Amino acid sequence: MGRAKNIKERIVGKAKQTLGEVIGDQSQHEDGKAQAAHGRDEQDKPREINPLKKLNQLT
Repeated sequence: MGRAKNIKERIVGKAKQTLGEVIGDQSQHEDGKAQAAHGRDEQDKPREINPLKKLNQLT
């Protein structure tokens, strides 16, 4: 995922989590919490340092 998609995933997850708290829906809260965590985990993964690495593997 791209950085923007990870941030979007976190924001949507937090919104679902908050909505679940407000309306008292534990399932919605847990889904939002999991989605936010997934976005955070993807964002924290190390990035490819050498963008030409895949090109070098092809040759």
